[in-house]
Amino acid sequence: MALLAAIAGNLGAVFDIVAPLTGHIVGVGVAASLALLTRRLSVLVLGMLMTLLVHAWLGLASPPCCQPAHAAAVRTTSLTSAAASTAGQALSLLTLNAWHGHRDPARLMAYLANLDADLVVLSEFGPNKRAMLARLKPSHPYQVDCAQRWACALALLSRVPFEAAGTARIADGNLAFVWARLGGVTVIGTHLYRPSRDPWLHERQMRALIAFLDRIPGPVILAGDLNTTPWSKAYRSLRRVTGLVPASTLRPTWPAWPLALPQVALDHIFVSRDLTVTAAGTGPAVGSDHLPIWAIIERPPSFDRARTTARSLALGPAPALRHLGAQFLADLGSEQGGARNLRR
Repeated sequence: MALLAAIAGNLGAVFDIVAPLTGHIVGVGVAASLALLTRRLSVLVLGMLMTLLVHAWLGLASPPCCQPAHAAAVRTTSLTSAAASTAGQALSLLTLNAWHGHRDPARLMAYLANLDADLVVLSEFGPNKRAMLARLKPSHPYQVDCAQRWACALALLSRVPFEAAGTARIADGNLAFVWARLGGVTVIGTHLYRPSRDPWLHERQMRALIAFLDRIPGPVILAGDLNTTPWSKAYRSLRRVTGLVPASTLRPTWPAWPLALPQVALDHIFVSRDLTVTAAGTGPAVGSDHLPIWAIIERPPSFDRARTTARSLALGPAPALRHLGAQFLADLGSEQGGARNLRR
């Protein structure tokens, strides 16, 4: 029945509740079949245990920097070396659901303060964490956030100056996001509602996000807790319609608390096809119930501009840089600020 529900994902949003567990259903199903053939309960128990361990290994099998931290200060040496080994156009990005229920803010602060990433996208980063932003200015001086509102609770931090940046909402599904343009690349950070609580709201938010992304001209990076997995209808729709490519296909990031035993890939980094991911992985457990996920992204010297050109033609001529922030929102028929909606 569980397999049927997972396979029936295209029939409705409600089936996306089961879809994230497709790998577990297959693993336990194989173990159950072997247990029936051998008449040994131990085979079933061992199969269930192996299923859990394989998923955890997929989430934790990253470069050395991405093992669980043994101290408050966390080093990210392999992220540094990966960035250094790429061309000058490389950009390192990390996204983390900082968790509203985080019980060790000092550990989280130590991790973020020592993080060697050009861009950081944070979700569930609400009023109880907003004071951290001022302390992160030395390492990431360029910031945009809506952390003062629980309903938004997002932040985008950068070591690279913004050409333009802001926060807004998409009317259909009321999805909040932070955005910035830098080096001609548009970065979007967001956090979708979890389907296990309201699959129809999750579906509306994903539809609105897809329509929004498909109208942004030029290279695009999407990062955040999307609450969807490669097995889900929402995930497949995002890839099919927008043409975005995941930095890594299957890296479980949840749950990472109280034990770092990730089972489900809920956090993602997607890039448009005119960008290249040269390295990706998960970060250490830092007290959140999610693991961070990071990627090194390059914009090749020459790339296929077909999709970029098509998008640009749909929105009109490229604006002058000094008008970029206003033009970005105006082109999309939107309003920026507070609780106002970005209408699509």
